[in-house]
Amino acid sequence: MSNSAEFLVELEEKDSLQVMRKCVDMYSDLIIKFEGDSQAYTAKIKRCENDNVFLETSFVEVLMKNLDVNVSIKFFIGTEVYFIKTKLITIDDQFCFSEKSKIIQLKRRKEERHNLPDKWSQFAAVWSIQLKIKNDARIIDISYSGIRFELSELTIPVEKNDQIRIQFKVNKRSEVVCDALVRFKLKKPNGSIILGLEFSRIQDSQRSRIRSVVDDIVSYNALKSQV
Repeated sequence: MSNSAEFLVELEEKDSLQVMRKCVDMYSDLIIKFEGDSQAYTAKIKRCENDNVFLETSFVEVLMKNLDVNVSIKFFIGTEVYFIKTKLITIDDQFCFSEKSKIIQLKRRKEERHNLPDKWSQFAAVWSIQLKIKNDARIIDISYSGIRFELSELTIPVEKNDQIRIQFKVNKRSEVVCDALVRFKLKKPNGSIILGLEFSRIQDSQRSRIRSVVDDIVSYNALKSQV
């Protein structure tokens, strides 16, 4: 298993806009820092209008003193961390910044995640053993230590750090059934649920099946890159 790593990725404009919309929908806190000032200030997004993001904050005097200077804004969507490098301006006495400001994502991964090839078959589900309920899911990506599911409907009470039973089958490999820890849970604007899961309480035979799935994807992508 490789060591955890952090790296910064600048998002494309369309991805930046999507992330900003999620920030608005979730009413996320914005943590603002100015060059030469070690103090952090907080704000919320009031609205997006005419390609600008309008803020509401109790630190009006501080922001007024730092108009048109470089500012760093940090915010969270689930467990994902993002940064904006921009300048604040005022329009009609309201603080705002350009909606097209570049967004940088801080990525943390113990291991590389692998998307399933488009044409590969898959099946996935999460279980509540006690309630005898199963919710079908779609695999987003997988690594040797975890997997991400997207569910159109979640009728099982699931929260961060809960342990749940999962099952999935990819392409021609044998089905995997094991327990997993919920590392994050995110509700998307369309209502679907993203679960970030870490494999736990897993038999050696099941772990071997997971490794085979990941190895298959790695081999497929390696061969595809040579074509």
